[in-house]
Amino acid sequence: TILSSQAQEESRNISENIRWSLRSKYEKGNPTINYNHFMGYTKGLDGKLQPVPEEALIVQEIFHLYLSGYSSLRIKKYLEQRQKRTVMGKNTWQATVIDKMLSNEKYIGAVLMQKTYTIDFLTKQRVRNDGMIPKYFVDGNHPAIISREIFYAVQEEKLRRSYVNRRLKGKISQYALSGKLICFACGSTYIRVTRITNGSRYFVWRCGSHINKRDIACPK
Repeated sequence: TILSSQAQEESRNISENIRWSLRSKYEKGNPTINYNHFMGYTKGLDGKLQPVPEEALIVQEIFHLYLSGYSSLRIKKYLEQRQKRTVMGKNTWQATVIDKMLSNEKYIGAVLMQKTYTIDFLTKQRVRNDGMIPKYFVDGNHPAIISREIFYAVQEEKLRRSYVNRRLKGKISQYALSGKLICFACGSTYIRVTRITNGSRYFVWRCGSHINKRDIACPK
């Protein structure tokens, strides 16, 4: 029991020392990056990320496809159909990997450090850092392969799709535009309504909040 307690305390001390060392590096703006299997980049002679032209083109294509309306799953199928290889040289892509790529700030030349942290030094369990400990952001750390305009446009589109999916959860989209039109004034989704003028019937799209709540929630 005594030996076990000593071993546990030694493991704790090692973990604390490693944590302190990493945090000290982060505070100085020295990121720790896993250079292996990183689509679009490799380790340069200066120790920083260096773009790989062939892979960078694939990354840029992924971002443009997403802004064109493709989902991560559809992008996966698109790349496989055109026999685009992953960073590991495989023909099979993973939609979850593509989704993470679309949110990776390293593609704009920046590094956000301490996104996750270890909560148990024995099990080494790591969780997402939602503000429990400091995060460190280094801008201009390496050459970018995605413009900031495109990157932030993708982040906005991801939030919009997430919002729409939550509102339409369990509902069947009857029309092609269902859930895709968002009211600028209140954030509600548009719904299709029927109008009759001079005996002629036609369809228009109006804010769902405006229609259902009779102008109380939304003036549009």
